[in-house]
Amino acid sequence: MDFTVRFLPADFSENRLNVLSLVKLSLQIKESDGTVIEEFETNPSEKSYKINTELTPTMKVEVSVVPNEVIEFYPVVTAL
Repeated sequence: MDFTVRFLPADFSENRLNVLSLVKLSLQIKESDGTVIEEFETNPSEKSYKINTELTPTMKVEVSVVPNEVIEFYPVVTAL
């Protein structure tokens, strides 16, 4: 199952994400040209993540399933 969700800087008020997932997810903050600014993986036992990068209007946040992870249920990811 493929899963990727994208957020724009305007979606955030606290630079945080809430994640409900049974598998690891990859989070990448990218510039409009595709350059990765910040990247990390989530852990299924943790629910809240702080984004350290100060988001600018030209950036986007992408969350996707780590390769080779098998998902039974789509993750729930919310921008805060």
